[in-house]
Amino acid sequence: MNKALVIGFGVSGKASAALLQKHGWTVVAMDRNASGDVVPEDAPLSLPEFSLVVISPGIPPTHKTVRAAQALGIEVIGEIELAFRYVENRCIGVTGTNGKTTTTMLIAHALGGRAVGNIGFALSDYLLNPNPAEILVVELSSFQLETLSQKKLDHAVYLNLTPDHLDRYNTLHDYAAAKARIQNCLKPNGKVFISQQIKADFGDLFDPHKTVVFHEPVDQRPSMQYTQWGMPEAQNVEASAAVCAEFGLNRAEFDKALRTFKKPAHRIEWLGEMNGVHYYDDSKGTNIDAVMHAVALFEGPIVLIIGGVDKGASYMPWVKSLRGKVRLMVAYGQAADKMETELKAHFPFVKTGLFADAVRRAKQEAKRGEVVLLSPGCSSFDQHKNYAHRGEEFKTLVMQ
Repeated sequence: MNKALVIGFGVSGKASAALLQKHGWTVVAMDRNASGDVVPEDAPLSLPEFSLVVISPGIPPTHKTVRAAQALGIEVIGEIELAFRYVENRCIGVTGTNGKTTTTMLIAHALGGRAVGNIGFALSDYLLNPNPAEILVVELSSFQLETLSQKKLDHAVYLNLTPDHLDRYNTLHDYAAAKARIQNCLKPNGKVFISQQIKADFGDLFDPHKTVVFHEPVDQRPSMQYTQWGMPEAQNVEASAAVCAEFGLNRAEFDKALRTFKKPAHRIEWLGEMNGVHYYDDSKGTNIDAVMHAVALFEGPIVLIIGGVDKGASYMPWVKSLRGKVRLMVAYGQAADKMETELKAHFPFVKTGLFADAVRRAKQEAKRGEVVLLSPGCSSFDQHKNYAHRGEEFKTLVMQ
């Protein structure tokens, strides 16, 4: 009986449904925003009719339909696991808290491959019209890795790990372990390239026979000009170079490819200089450590725009790491009250409701020679569709 239930009908869910239908499955889609043929989450279903349930990355393992299906012995997998059952390409997996997309795109650029996965282009979508000769570089989130077991990765990269998604994981170690599942997807001779931080903090999670620690320079701070050029940071570069070498690309060839690469938008992206003030869009900075990382790249003083939807971690680590660089914090949205409680005693602090008001206030307060940096430390879903939507609104407001 080839009948599948797809839960979550966004980019990932629609791709899963299309791939299943291509291979002869009958598909029922479920989503909380049901319309047309998509059934709502509370719809009565006869689960024994289904032999497979495919969940999108945002659907937690505790979802009531997921648990009911598992109790009946029905297989529950994610979109990437589904796609891996049909993929014939050589594949590289990339995970980590920060820098996944930049590294995924850089490896794909250097090897002439295709970037897919959590980057916004579902692997299942690619497999509707695949080119088996292409190398696929698959960005993998912890949510995707929770349901992944197919051994389809030639090599993998685990960049870093800092507190994030603690609304989903009980501890940081649980979060690290979810991402470490990437090594379980390696082919027999595959290697996982990990950073020095991952080795030091979570080395116990890895099989030493499959693990390589990639080289990183001591000082990873690029100059402001380097950042303005849109170049990736040192960790992204060194991880990418190490993996590309496994595919026969020497360092001179890799460096030549690097010179023609521009990292994707909304990642410490320089927007320009107006009235002596430099504006940077780091809307992708959606966790505590990402903000500390972004601020570390600048000498200061910085007017920092923060806020959005709180993700469960304390903002107190910012007190030590941002002091002396951030002259003013401008907080907005759902997280602003918590941020005010934890940070107002340590930094000059302004709170607004709307994102647009926060940007306008930052522009008013910024002085010649300073940086206005949007690095929110939170997800975007209170006032925006996603981090890219927030970044685009920031660009529009800055240019006004």
